[in-house]
Amino acid sequence: MFIKNFVDSESAQKEGNAKTYERLAKHYDYMNCILQNNGDQWFLGEKSFADTFLYVLSRWIKLTPLSIHDYESFKSHSVRMEADEGVKLALDRQSMKPLF
Repeated sequence: MFIKNFVDSESAQKEGNAKTYERLAKHYDYMNCILQNNGDQWFLGEKSFADTFLYVLSRWIKLTPLSIHDYESFKSHSVRMEADEGVKLALDRQSMKPLF
């Protein structure tokens, strides 16, 4: 992460990274639970703008030591989003590949 921009010692950087990923894991778990509680389909129960943002967050997990495979509902949501024609078009326009 960008902890090295704020602290100098390597041990402080490692501790900062560990705490950051620990907290991030809790946020991903929370979002996974919301998906489960809303029928394992859409973040707010029906498809909305929130699902697009959630898909972006699912892509960011690759930049961390966390794995989307630990959040099954989150992963399934990403697969569903990548089947969406608008998402396919957006990925294509940005020369990005789908995750799944």
